[in-house]
Amino acid sequence: MNKQEFYEDMQKIQIAYSKEFNKDELRLWFKEFMTVDKAEFEKAIDKTIKEIKFTPKIADVRARIINLRRTRANIFGFNESTKKE
Repeated sequence: MNKQEFYEDMQKIQIAYSKEFNKDELRLWFKEFMTVDKAEFEKAIDKTIKEIKFTPKIADVRARIINLRRTRANIFGFNESTKKE
């Protein structure tokens, strides 16, 4: 994900929570999520806005990314119950 894509999604959080992130906060968030796929990040942001009442933390969005990945893995049959020992 590039910086422009990241900032577009972060705008959603800033608008939804009436919170303006400063440059240092945005740098920290970008550093945490720069390797995440843009579509995955966008879905996690949208889900966070629907589920979190107060301004989210990095961990809130990270948790939703993990849940999205688990859901996707389960859909494609890569869950723990299908592992062979």
